[in-house]
Amino acid sequence: MDEALERAGQAQEALREVSGTATSKDRLVSATVDARGSVTELKFHTTRYRAMAPTELSAVLLDTIGRAQREAAAHLEEVLGPVGPEDLEIDDVTSARPELAEMLEAFGLGRIPGQQS
Repeated sequence: MDEALERAGQAQEALREVSGTATSKDRLVSATVDARGSVTELKFHTTRYRAMAPTELSAVLLDTIGRAQREAAAHLEEVLGPVGPEDLEIDDVTSARPELAEMLEAFGLGRIPGQQS
């Protein structure tokens, strides 16, 4: 149990540091996402987006956010690898599998999965 609590603490610390940021190829926008891939910041570096067609702007945003999410996923794998279970697949953690999402949330709150607050 002590080892599990220690690992949960390490995971919690690691999760605080995980993010991913990408800038669009045309330098129009930057996106930052957290460990779960949720967008935490969008920065528009110019006002060119005002003249863009909605589909064009959407494509730039989706591509940029996707690249930021991939960067965050890679960083997540890097920092959780040493503290997570050996058979943990990081892609499973970042996917929609509910039991792994609950595990990630528990670690983020400083608990081990299944531990009541």
